[in-house]
Amino acid sequence: MAKAGTGRRRRKLGWVILLALIVAGAGGWAAVTRPWVAKPLSVKVETMALGPVSQVLAVNGRIAAKRSVVLRATVQARVVSVGADVGDTVTEGQLLTQLDDSQQKLLVQQALAALDAGEARRDQGKINLERTQALGDNVTRASLDSAETEYRAAENEVSGLQAVLEQAENQLEQYAVRSPLDGVVLARGAETGQLVDAQSELFTVADLSDLLVETDVDELYSSQMKVGLKALLKPAGGTAAQTGVVSFAAPTVDPDTGGRAIKIAFDTPVSLPIGLTVNANIIVEENPSALSVPRAAVLTDGARTYVMVEEAGVAKQRDVGIIDWPADRLEITSGLTEGDRVIIDPSKVKTGQAVAGVDG
Repeated sequence: MAKAGTGRRRRKLGWVILLALIVAGAGGWAAVTRPWVAKPLSVKVETMALGPVSQVLAVNGRIAAKRSVVLRATVQARVVSVGADVGDTVTEGQLLTQLDDSQQKLLVQQALAALDAGEARRDQGKINLERTQALGDNVTRASLDSAETEYRAAENEVSGLQAVLEQAENQLEQYAVRSPLDGVVLARGAETGQLVDAQSELFTVADLSDLLVETDVDELYSSQMKVGLKALLKPAGGTAAQTGVVSFAAPTVDPDTGGRAIKIAFDTPVSLPIGLTVNANIIVEENPSALSVPRAAVLTDGARTYVMVEEAGVAKQRDVGIIDWPADRLEITSGLTEGDRVIIDPSKVKTGQAVAGVDG
């Protein structure tokens, strides 16, 4: 019996010791972790530091020629021959389309014949005047005046007929459609036998040695556009951006599209197809030393703009001034200084909440 009692006491003592160890361990864990105290929320922060900030406006444009001309007929006639096709290189003055000018040639011949007859009458009038003048006192004043009048009238008639001939010859030139510049044919609308008029687009010719980018800027940012702004241009399919400069800014905003037309010239000549899409980053302004934050870090409440910062382990609101620009990062003009720790995703925290910032 004594041995059995001793065994029970030993087992009981073991359980007591085990329980004591568990209690002691739990107490140590509680003392270290303090589960009754709210733990700070881990958040990503960005420590403010001065650096270069650029206001860049990204737009899409297309390659265009600086000099491009759409040729139309100035007369109504039928196409007799076509001298060029799309892709052909042409020179200034080269015949591209010949229109039927047979009727106009007849008018030129008639004008020329009328001029010849008028010149003959003028020459005869001059002979008569000189003969009358040679008679001196033997001719009446009335006869002399009549000879002078006939000659002057013949001279005036010749001048008029010369003008008619020049007009007919100039009109004849309109039947020959020529290239106004050295370039390449981009489009052809003329076909042999086709009846054309002033509305018919016969050819489009462009000088491909001088290319630029044409685009529109939304009216929200149109006032920032001016000639001379630098740009980075990346044609579709290209691997590297090329530099350029705004060479033209339209003086008006298109009321239908709400866009302001601009043109950007390449710093170095390029050889690219007309119409190719180009991504243009226009550098509106550059600040070599400024503070900036991710756009997602900025909150608004009515007219108020603010960010959340980690300050002594607590999330706090900080009013800021910004330059609002369509970019991933916004320049800070007031409210923050170097060393401030801005919470990148402020939607996860509340004012006064304990936080632990992690540089992200």
